Order: sequence, then C-alpha cells, then structure tokens
Amino acid sequence: MSQRGHKRKRSLQDSPVDLSKMRMALNRLEALTEELDGIEETEEELRTILDHVLALENILKGAKKPRATFSTVASEDLKKAGVMRKRLIFEHAKVTELAKGLTTNAEAEIADLYSRIKKIYARVNMDYEPGSRMILDAILLALAEIASAEHRGVAILPELRIAQGDGVQIAHPVSGHELWLSGHVDYAVIEYEDVSDYKDRLLGPGGSRDDAFDIAKGRLFLVVEAKCQSLEQTFVSYIPEAVSQAIALLKSANLPEVRFCLSNGQTWIFFVLKSENGKLTYYESATRRLSREVVENSDMPLREIVQLLCEWLRPTAIGLFALE
Repeated sequence: MSQRGHKRKRSLQDSPVDLSKMRMALNRLEALTEELDGIEETEEELRTILDHVLALENILKGAKKPRATFSTVASEDLKKAGVMRKRLIFEHAKVTELAKGLTTNAEAEIADLYSRIKKIYARVNMDYEPGSRMILDAILLALAEIASAEHRGVAILPELRIAQGDGVQIAHPVSGHELWLSGHVDYAVIEYEDVSDYKDRLLGPGGSRDDAFDIAKGRLFLVVEAKCQSLEQTFVSYIPEAVSQAIALLKSANLPEVRFCLSNGQTWIFFVLKSENGKLTYYESATRRLSREVVENSDMPLREIVQLLCEWLRPTAIGLFALE
C-alpha cells in the first residue's frame, strides 16, 4: 500500500487563496441556517459551525494574495488593493444638449425603444429579474443600432471572459497587498471598423473572441448587470463587481481608462476607471432612473441615458462631466 507523501506546510502570506470558494461556502451555510431555523436538534451545532467558518474567513482575509471572481469581490477587497473611489458629476446642460441633438436615425430608434419599454411595463411583472433584463437588452440593442454607421459596426458580447488562468493582478502601491481577479464580464460593447473579417470574428457562430480587444482598438465599454436584488443585496452592492470587471478589462487590454455602467435596466450608474501613476481610481455618477413612473411621464430620461451610452462608447462631447 502506497503512503501519501509529506506535504510541505505553507504560509498564508506566500500562498494564493481563493476567497470566492470561502464566500460561497459561507452563503450556503447561512442559507442552510435559515432553512433549519428553530429546529432544536441542529441549532447549537449550526451556530458552532458558523462561528468556526466566520473565524476562518477572518483569517483568510489576511492573506497577501487573495483571489476572487468578479461576483464575490467586496468593497473591502478593492480598498485593500489600493483602489480609490471618487465622484463623477454630469453637467446638466450638456446632458440635455446631447439628448436634444439626436440624428434622424436616433430619433426613430428612441421612439421605437420608448414604445417598447412602455409595453414591457404594461405586460411584464417587474418583481423578477427577467423583467428588468428585457429593458436592459432593449436599450443595448437600440444603442447598437444608433451607434452603427457606414463602415463602422457595434457588437455586443455577453459573458466575455477577460481574465484567463490565475486572473488579473492588482496590488496596493504601498502595502503590496495583492488581489487576483477572474471571471466573465456581463456585456462588452465594442465599436469596430466593418472591414476584413472583423464582424465574423466578433459575431459569427463559433467565432473566437480572443481578438476582440485588438479589433476594438480601445473603442469599447462594459455594462454590468445588477441581477435580482433582495433586502440583503441592493443595487449599489453590485458596484464592487462592476469595478472589478472594469479593472480586469483595463489590465487585460492595457488601457489607461475604461468607461462602464452598472444597470438593472431601470436604474443606471455611469463610471470612469483611470490608471494614473500606478494608482487605480474609479469615478462614480449619481443614479439615473427609468422606472415605470419616470417613463410614463417623459421620454427625456431615456433619451439622456441612450445618448450617454453613445458617449461612453465613442466619447466626443467636451465638458460633459467633471471628476472630483
């Protein structure tokens, strides 16, 4: 009978630790605790197990090389890795000017989109995730139609993997604390020159997405979906996931700046991520809303959001926002 070889002990500070698995285990344990709540025979044992798991999580948080998937990244992880948050403030007059300066094609697309969204609100129960996603998908498709032009196309790539292998590394410039990010981005929106075989590479059946960044030449942005929310998980709780996706894109494509949005279709936040002097800073706007009441009252908020999305894909406006 063969004996197992002796496995050398490792230091927590020298070993990469996958925090995603720890957090998934903790979530499942908490769900089990809720399900068995009030059952006398399991109450004490579950409490003991949960205390041990929480203690283990606190120990693992001290790891110097934590790994996490986008969906499990927390604000604390980003702060430890030196990522800073600041404000993005839109100039109201400039946004209004954008919304009123639509092309004939854009006017027709937004009129159709406005009608479609009103129909969604009239026919679909919005208490569930698919309802909001119908609005998000309709807006992105309209954006692609509006932003496409002669010799230029727009491709929407859902579930684009941008962090292969161990993931993308970021590190605090002073402490050296590392964070390794991996996963898929919800939606990458790419503008490309409609030449050669670019369209087939991006949109053809079975086509490879490995060339997406080269084809885009920096003309792209991300839309991160805030999925089904609950009392425990609010809209803004998805911001760390959105920021981590943007960081992975910035690092993978070697870009100085990435624009991205967080949305559930009904609520939108716009962001700019910048890499300056070795430091990562994301700038966050106030929320913009497309609720049932807002849409029924006017199409202007929809016009503004669509035009801002066009700007996020192909920046042209001067003085549209300030970074503070």
